[in-house]
Amino acid sequence: MIRALSLVLALVPVFCAGPARSWIAEQGRVRIVYEVPKAPEAHTIYREMRARHLLEGLRETLGIIRLPRSLTLRLAECGGEVNAWYAPTTRSVTVCYEFIQDVQSRAPKDVSPTGVTRHQAIMGSIAHVFLHEIGHALFHLLDVPVLGREEDAADQFAALLLLRLGPAQARKIIDGSAFLFASYAGEEKMEKGDFANDHGLFRQRFYNLLCLAYGSDKRTFGYLADRGDLPEERTANCAAEYDQVAFAMDRLFGRHLRSDRMARERTRRGFRWTF
Repeated sequence: MIRALSLVLALVPVFCAGPARSWIAEQGRVRIVYEVPKAPEAHTIYREMRARHLLEGLRETLGIIRLPRSLTLRLAECGGEVNAWYAPTTRSVTVCYEFIQDVQSRAPKDVSPTGVTRHQAIMGSIAHVFLHEIGHALFHLLDVPVLGREEDAADQFAALLLLRLGPAQARKIIDGSAFLFASYAGEEKMEKGDFANDHGLFRQRFYNLLCLAYGSDKRTFGYLADRGDLPEERTANCAAEYDQVAFAMDRLFGRHLRSDRMARERTRRGFRWTF
């Protein structure tokens, strides 16, 4: 447990010098940075994400893990590039304001035909992409072995962490993230370069995410099969797929967690910013 005095001192924000005045704060081994963007549209996102305590929530979630070295979580303007990445040299996860702006442009104005709200589509997608990149960071920082493509493993890490939230919250975030995958999938041209990419096709990532959700809890996610989002031939193996991923993640990350009880509680607290 973090001592009360240490926690109070750690929560004091540190402001960087210079005209940009990015908002920077450190707690434990996790540093968060909200870079102040120049574009007016990005500045609106900057204010909203700060008001929601987006990075603080992710930092809270990472508190369940004993990090051997520091890690920076950063929101930044990326010169018009819609992107997110983990940089091993600087040990930093960056999500671009442009990515969030793109997510907002794809989200339904109110509610999608499948019942996904605009809020779910936006915040669920942001949660998933941050956790995906944090997965890359933890594979590196904790020296976790990865069998297969690391991009697939990062997707599985993100999904598993989300599925260990409460059922109602997990469903909202999973549905929002799946909405983004489906949106991107509709634009894939299936050219040679798409198949050569180290990322899976978005349609594959969409089905993989839904299968893990369905396999984790058929009662909560049974609607995915009922309305045909998951083909029947895939649902038959989803429970086994989820068990395989859960076993691997527990075995690989278990020794780095502070405690199972604390892990669950801090994960749920950390995602209060989503819904």
